[in-house]
Amino acid sequence: MPKVWEGRAVKIEESLLAQIWRRQLIKKEALLTASGKRVEVLYPGRESHDSGPDFCDALIAIEGKLLRGYVELHVTSQEWQAHRHHKDPGYNGVILHVVMWGGQEDSLLHNGERVPILALSPHLTGSLEELRRTVQLSLSPDEPCHKALERHGPAWVADLLDKAGEERFYAKVGKFRTKLATSEASQVFYEGWMRALGYAKNRKPFEELARLLPLSVLKGFVTRGDISQIQALMLGTAGLLPGQRGRRNGDADEGVARLEQIWGSFGMSERMKGLDWRFFRVRPENFPTRRIAAASYLLSRYGGGFLGDMLSLLSQVPLRQVQKELERSLIVRVDGYWASHFDFGIEARWNPSLLGQGRAREIVVNVLLPFSFAWAEKSSQPWLGERAIELYRNHPQLGENWVTRYMEGRIFGKPEAKANSARQQQGLVHLYQTFCVQRRCPECPLG
Repeated sequence: MPKVWEGRAVKIEESLLAQIWRRQLIKKEALLTASGKRVEVLYPGRESHDSGPDFCDALIAIEGKLLRGYVELHVTSQEWQAHRHHKDPGYNGVILHVVMWGGQEDSLLHNGERVPILALSPHLTGSLEELRRTVQLSLSPDEPCHKALERHGPAWVADLLDKAGEERFYAKVGKFRTKLATSEASQVFYEGWMRALGYAKNRKPFEELARLLPLSVLKGFVTRGDISQIQALMLGTAGLLPGQRGRRNGDADEGVARLEQIWGSFGMSERMKGLDWRFFRVRPENFPTRRIAAASYLLSRYGGGFLGDMLSLLSQVPLRQVQKELERSLIVRVDGYWASHFDFGIEARWNPSLLGQGRAREIVVNVLLPFSFAWAEKSSQPWLGERAIELYRNHPQLGENWVTRYMEGRIFGKPEAKANSARQQQGLVHLYQTFCVQRRCPECPLG
């Protein structure tokens, strides 16, 4: 049933609500939540076209307390539960629930806490028809970085992105340098590439799994080379076996039953929970079960010498051959169960790639090369550091993600204009995280 606005029935689509919120077409004075708390919108956030909440990186002050996180939008407050957000841990980071109408009390999060509701209807700067026309006519984004390419020229933009990409590289080097001061190099590298397998949604769970199952524990299983034992140990510790998720009769495959049996024989009590992992709005090819299976094959392939084999590849020449060999060494293709399943009991078209070229390149650029530079310093191997930064500077483009697409749209202003290397793409990410997320537009060189 349509809501009543200005004495007559009016329908509003959520896309219009999103534009009203993004452009802040509201009277910002005396904003109050449904429970009567003062609200100040410092930054409405960046509209997300990825899974999860509608806006990310928002800055909101509630009763003077500064909060940074997600904003979720609905036409009515009842849609929060209708969409089952209260059952989804991916919405625990929401700091404000923005609606057009309704809301008598705060919305319930999965973790038991509550998020304030802000109803916009009393605060609009005009009628919905007027605001719809405003949105349609207002096509120029207000961020100062918009179309920086037109203002500064391609050479200036390319140089800036190269410099920003190197800043991001050395920031990663610094993190690996810190970890290498207290941990074994192979364990640090293992935690790094495990994190990379988690993509944006499951990085932390993959890191936790790598800590719960350090290489010192996995070494014996890896040496024996039984892939079923490695998978049972990793998936069981992750809490992702069918029996751990209430799916005891959901898969009749003998190999799956063997994994359950092997895990039970270990008698291990310390494990993660299935709810620690994100499946919702994750592409099935990237489900954590498949990525953990990929990790098990990498460990089985290289045994305890994974790091050594990767470092030895860096010494090969010419440069282009090194890049290809590094990618090839990380690609995982299999047959059998994981070539035909997204998850336990969820069949898929035949897809033998558990870890393809795109993810292999991501691991090389984001993990292997900065790690190698940090390890070169610690082990007094300057040639290794020189080779790592040389490979980084000359590495071809990676796959796009929402950050690079967003930043390319702001800077270049046209979809066909792209960053032309992995280093420049990393520069886009660095600028976004350094300036955009914290709303430091006046300090950003693009502004």
